[in-house]
Amino acid sequence: MAALNAACDIVVSDIIHTRHGGEHHPASHVLRRSGLSIWIDLDQLAEANQQSLFFSVDRFNLLGFQQRDHGPNFKSNAPLVSLGDYVRQIAAELIPEKTVKTAHLLTFPRILGVGFTPLSVYVACDAAGIDLLYIYEVRNTFGDMHAYIGTPSSGAAILEADKIFHVSPFFPVEGCYRLRLRLDARSIKLAMRYLIADRPALTATMRGTRMRLGTGTLLYSLFAARQFPFRPIISIHFEALKLWLKKLPFFPRPIPPTRWSRAKDFDKAN
Repeated sequence: MAALNAACDIVVSDIIHTRHGGEHHPASHVLRRSGLSIWIDLDQLAEANQQSLFFSVDRFNLLGFQQRDHGPNFKSNAPLVSLGDYVRQIAAELIPEKTVKTAHLLTFPRILGVGFTPLSVYVACDAAGIDLLYIYEVRNTFGDMHAYIGTPSSGAAILEADKIFHVSPFFPVEGCYRLRLRLDARSIKLAMRYLIADRPALTATMRGTRMRLGTGTLLYSLFAARQFPFRPIISIHFEALKLWLKKLPFFPRPIPPTRWSRAKDFDKAN
């Protein structure tokens, strides 16, 4: 995994969701919007907190990152758990023979204290920069969260995970995901393909440009990505209305599963 440009980078991206028509999901639909993310070193949160007057860690600001939005802190009244420690705890449980040197997180920041993070991705690397662990943390608009965790055998691996978490009421809780994150010093590419009965049901991609987070890049990125508080929630519900008008089948929310489940290398899963 490529090194960070700074303790925290800002990412302006194009996000595309393509719903493929088929027997189990009859209507085709495409969503395209701009996105604003951060790529943050979980071991350098104090340094990230100093990069801009308008960005803060665990405090209110124009743009902010809150550890309580993620991992074991989500909906917890217990003392705050360091997310870097959380990643290392998971790694120690799943790959005790490996040593995590760095832990990074790709996520959506809060804007004026308001945020919704449908997907966050943790990446743990060894001293040589080899990816050891991925945590794909998924949230839905019902206030639930689930993490798909994979330990790739090779860099930039495609992970496959059985879908056990309810995200959209217009898809059943069945099938599987194929997930891939690619990163270099200037860009981030994230891809997710959702399959039902081995046929593509949804393809989601995020292609973004990385910049060191500073006051200038922060203000530019907010303008370029046309971001404002509540935008993700408004966008999600507006697209849901479009799908409802297309008379797609509606699947009610089931009881949420356990907090996390295992993903496998795609090559090994087949």
